Amino acid sequence: MRKKVALFFGGRSLESDISVITAMQVLSNVDRSEFNIEPVYMRDGEFYVKGLDKLDAFTAFNPLDHAKAVLHKGELYIIKKNAFVKYFKPEAALICCHGGEGENGVLQAILEYNGIPHTSPSMISSACGMDKALSKQLFDGMLLNTLPHEVVYRDEFEKDKERCLQRIESILSYPLIIKPACQGSSIGIGVADNRERLEFALEVACKFDSKIIVEHKLTDFVEVNCAAFRDKDEIVVSDTEQPLTLNDFLTFEDKYTSGGKMSGGGHIIPAEIGSLELIVKANTERIYRELDLNGVVRMDYLVDKERNKVYINEINTVPGSMAFYLFERQGISFETLITKLIESAASYKEAHGASTVYKTDVLSKFKGGAKSSGRKI
Repeated sequence: MRKKVALFFGGRSLESDISVITAMQVLSNVDRSEFNIEPVYMRDGEFYVKGLDKLDAFTAFNPLDHAKAVLHKGELYIIKKNAFVKYFKPEAALICCHGGEGENGVLQAILEYNGIPHTSPSMISSACGMDKALSKQLFDGMLLNTLPHEVVYRDEFEKDKERCLQRIESILSYPLIIKPACQGSSIGIGVADNRERLEFALEVACKFDSKIIVEHKLTDFVEVNCAAFRDKDEIVVSDTEQPLTLNDFLTFEDKYTSGGKMSGGGHIIPAEIGSLELIVKANTERIYRELDLNGVVRMDYLVDKERNKVYINEINTVPGSMAFYLFERQGISFETLITKLIESAASYKEAHGASTVYKTDVLSKFKGGAKSSGRKI
C-alpha cells in the first residue's frame, strides 16, 4: 500500500513563490508507486487542498477553486458546510516551504504536536537555522570561522540612527554587507563602503525584518554551497557548488531568474577551491551532526582563497529544489532523494521521542486551590 504523504508549501513568506516551484518539482519527481502525495498549500494563515498539482493554480490563485483544511490529531479535515469532514491522514509530511512559518519552526512544531514525522529539522533547529544572527552564535560556539559581525535592531536604528551607525563603524570596517536576519533568497540585502550607503542599506533591510545583521564583506572570495541529508544512520554529504554571479553577492535574480539554481545552471560543480573542498565537506557533516539536523540542509560558505580560509555563512534548512542537483553526481536522483527523505522522517521522529512518560499524583495532593494562600509551589 502506498504511504500517505502531505506536501506542505507556500506560507506567509517573501519566498512563497519559490516554494511553489520546489513543490511542483517534487510532485514531478516523486515515486507515485510508493507514495500517495497530497499537496497542502499554506496561504494567508490557511491550509488549502484539492486541485493544487499544477503551476497554473498559483499564477492567479482563487481560494474558491480549492478546499480549506485544518489539521487535527494528525489528520487533515476539510471544511464543508460548516462542518469538518475527514480528508487525508498523512503518515509523513514533506516540507517544501522556504522562509516564514514554513521554515522557521512554526510548521515543524504543529506537525510534531500532531505526531506527524516530517522531512525537516526539528522546531528548535529550524528556528535557529532561520535566524542568521543566532546561527552565527552557534557557529562561534563550535569554533568555526565566521566573519566579524554586529546585530542591529530596527527599533534602535529608527530611534537613534547616528548612534547606531557610530557603533557599527567602531566595531566593523568597510566594506560591509547588510542582511535581514530572518529572510532568505538575498531579499533585502545591501552592500556599503561608506556611511551614506550603510544608512540606506539599513533602511532597506529594516523594511523586511526587525533584526538586521551587519558583517564585514570579503573582497576576494568565492561562494560555496554544500548540502547533506540523513539516510538512516548515515549522513550523506553532497558535492560542493560554486554559484556564479557578476554582482557583489548572489542576488535573487542570480538564483531564480537568470539561469540560477532553480533551473540547474549558473554554477560550477564541484566548486573550484582545491583542497579547501575537504574542509567544506567536513564542516558540513559536523554542523549537520552537532546541530542534530534532519532532511536536506544546505550550508553556505565564503572561501577566502588568498588567505586559504573557509568561513561558514549560513544554513538553509529547506533549500530551493531540495538541493537535488548537488547529489546527482553521486548517483542519487531527485526521485531517490525524495524517497530517502520520507523514509528517514519516521526514524528521526522515533529516535527523538521520549522513551518514558513521567507521571505524578501532585495534582491530587495539591489542596491550595487556584487562590493564593501564601503556600510555595
